[in-house]
Amino acid sequence: MEQKAVRVSNDMWLEQREDHEEQLQAMVEQMGPRLYRFAVAMLADKDAADDVVQECFVRYWRHLDRHPGRELGPGWLLRVTARLCLDEGRRRQRQQTAVQRWQEWHRLTSPDGEDPADEQLMELIMGLKPKDRMAVVLVYYQDLSLAEAATILGTTPTFLKTKLGRIRRRLKTEWERKQ
Repeated sequence: MEQKAVRVSNDMWLEQREDHEEQLQAMVEQMGPRLYRFAVAMLADKDAADDVVQECFVRYWRHLDRHPGRELGPGWLLRVTARLCLDEGRRRQRQQTAVQRWQEWHRLTSPDGEDPADEQLMELIMGLKPKDRMAVVLVYYQDLSLAEAATILGTTPTFLKTKLGRIRRRLKTEWERKQ
């Protein structure tokens, strides 16, 4: 009788594991490219972005195993990716200047013949603090709503709207100073 209970338990575990594999595969297909683009925009490094996205999906897999009934969606993945990017950015910040990061990001993401004004703007954006840059990238480059971006950043939409206004004014002042 005891062996039968163990066998049933193992069968249930295997079924659950297969469900998790399918769920992980679906999420990788659905969110992988978006998370990767976000990480490249934040880190200006394709290899680091690849590592961040991979770590995000490892954490997703672990959470599926630990909390089988918990629903983990795209918002959760974006939050984890954002936090991993911030961690990686802090680590790398001591090694590179803002201009070096921008030059690398620009080289990786821009087509030939880009407008010099776009290049100047991105240089200013790359000079922002990591959390400010993340807010700009999420709202203006990832086209997330204020509510979605605020959730990822762990703040309210009202605060984020105010913060983005301040960032825009700061960028405008810097832009005018350089012209």
